[in-house]
This record gives sequence, C-alpha cells and structure tokens, in this order.
Amino acid sequence: MKSEESNKLVSIIVPCYNEEEVLPEFYKRSIAAADAIQGWNHEWVFVNDCSSDRTSNILAALAVNDSKVKVINLARNRGHQVAVTAGLDFAHGDAVVIIDADLQDPPEVIARMLGLIEEGFDIVHAQRTQRPGETKFKLWTAKFFYAMLRKIGDVKVVENAGDFRCVTKPVADTMRAFREPHRFLRGMFTHLGFEQCILQYDRDVRHAGESKYPFMKMLKLAADAVFSMSSAPIRSIMWAAGLTWGLGLAYLVYSMIVFFVSGINEPGWTSAVFLMTMYTGLILMSIAVIGQYVGRVFEQGQGRPLYWVSQTHNIDPKQFKQKIPEVVLAKRTALGDRAVDSSTISEPKVFLAKRPSEGWASAAQIHKEESASA
Repeated sequence: MKSEESNKLVSIIVPCYNEEEVLPEFYKRSIAAADAIQGWNHEWVFVNDCSSDRTSNILAALAVNDSKVKVINLARNRGHQVAVTAGLDFAHGDAVVIIDADLQDPPEVIARMLGLIEEGFDIVHAQRTQRPGETKFKLWTAKFFYAMLRKIGDVKVVENAGDFRCVTKPVADTMRAFREPHRFLRGMFTHLGFEQCILQYDRDVRHAGESKYPFMKMLKLAADAVFSMSSAPIRSIMWAAGLTWGLGLAYLVYSMIVFFVSGINEPGWTSAVFLMTMYTGLILMSIAVIGQYVGRVFEQGQGRPLYWVSQTHNIDPKQFKQKIPEVVLAKRTALGDRAVDSSTISEPKVFLAKRPSEGWASAAQIHKEESASA
C-alpha cells in the first residue's frame, strides 16, 4: 500500500451499463493498479447508467466495503457519453481518469498517464495500437469514420483513441461548463486546447459479457460527432445545389443547341423524369440535414438536465458547491449516503425492464427466468 501522506487525488470515472460479469475483476485489477501508484491517493466514481442486471447491487456492496468507491445511480439510461459527464460532475480529484469497466483498457496504464500529467501535460489521450477481438467490419468502419472526421471536422480528433484518457482538474472544471445534450467527448476534449499528448497502449479483449456499443449506437455516436463538431453537412448543401444548378444549365444549353442547330424537337420525357428525381432527392436530403441541426437546437433549447440521479453511495453533498444544474437537482433529490440493506445486495434490484417482444416485466422476473433456463 502506498503512503497515506500523499495529498494528490486521482478520480477514476467508470461508466457502467449491465457490467455484472466484469465488475468484480475490474475492481480487483484496478485497486491493485491504483495502490501501486506512488504519490497519488485515489477514488472511484462508478456511474450506473440504469442497468437492468445486478450492477447496482454489486456497486452497492463495493461501496459498503470501500469508502473510496463512490456510486451514482442514474434514474434513467442516458447513454455512455452522458454517464461519463455525470462522473466528471461528481469527481473532484487533482487528476481525472475515464475508463470503461470491460477491461479492454488496462487499469495498469493509469500509472503511465499520471506520469505524463506530472510532466506538465493537461490531457493524455490513450491511443490503441492494437484492437484484438474486434471484427474487420468494425475496424474498417472506425478507420473510415476517423478519415471522414479529418476531412470535414472543425476539430481534429485523435485517431484510434476512445474515451480512455486522463485530464487535470482545470480541464475537468472547463469540461463541466459544456452542457450540450449531444456529446462527443473525444472531440470535445481535443477542442479544449491545453497541453495535450498521446500515450500509446495495446488494447485487450473484453474480459466478459458483450459490447454495449452495437452498430446502431455506434452510428448514433458518429452522427453526434459529425453534427456536433462540424458544420460541413450544412455547407455541403450549398455545393450540391451549385452542382445540380450547373448540370441543369448545361442540359438547357444542350437542348437549345439540339433544337436550333439540328432542328430536332425531342419529347424530353426521360430527361424530365431524371431531373425531377434528382432535384427531389437533393431537396429531401437538404431538408434532412437541416432538420438534424434544427432538432439539436430544439433539444438544447429545452434546457432539460442531461441526467438525473436516483441514488448515491459514499457521496458527501458538502464537497459539491458548483452550480451545475444536474448536481443541484441531485442534492435536492438523491445526493448523500443511503442505508444499504446487506441482505438484499445479492438479489437483483426490482424495477421494470422492457423486453422487446414481451412487453414490460420486472428485472427480478427476467433474472429468475434466465437462471432457470441456464
């Protein structure tokens, strides 16, 4: 164990969604890695993004046995990026590390990150040199995604870098001021400036369970990246309009030459259908692109909180004096320790979970059925 005389604190933010299979091993490895870091105390800020398995119960048990484990249970699933934001709001360390619980990002890399922070860097991006266990399709789409962002993005993101990173307290304080609902954190951190560097590491395969980023969620994240970090889609409408206008003008010149020079009067049915289809498609595409931006402006203009908290463990309300709306709301509703009945920790939390084909059922019922079938 390292000395308790250290006055520097690193907050390790861990967003969780249905991670009951990996949490015990993650905690075991991460606490060993954190204890080996000299000169730093540590705390964990687990954000449970309304999991439907036993994640909340496992986290409650960890909080009972370790006061350094702080747990924030969101009242509704808000997605990975918002869960990380909640962790940033409730972290108060001199450095903040963001890491997923699936052990693809090794906790042992945190020591190297903090070493770079001590050298004077404010943001350390962890860049994957290898991505084992991922399909060729995902690797290809990721490569295409980063190539596209480099071409159209107003902010250059670090290629092959996810949300595994370490930042200083000033960076975390600055990020808390950014409250847009459609968040692409890896681009937002790059956008902040400060002193940044890249730390390369070998990524591991997922320890257990399955990825919480299926294709549709990845597609949504990509859309958030494009529309939140760039105005290129809007500008592309102007270029597309100019191109089609030029094609229409060229066809008009061609038709006049054919009529006045050759004396041929073409019926023009095919060309009319072609031009009508092309222009209709362009108009609909333009409306769709503009609609994306208008919809995002509408959602941000509503001013709704990014997340809302149902329960916390080992959180001291006196530590949080900032006027972040979500934290103020949590202090009125759920912030502060709540008594945990240890006799219920091993049982799944009972609340409504939706099964696509069978309607609504309690999570306890689903867990019982799955156990019986196994």
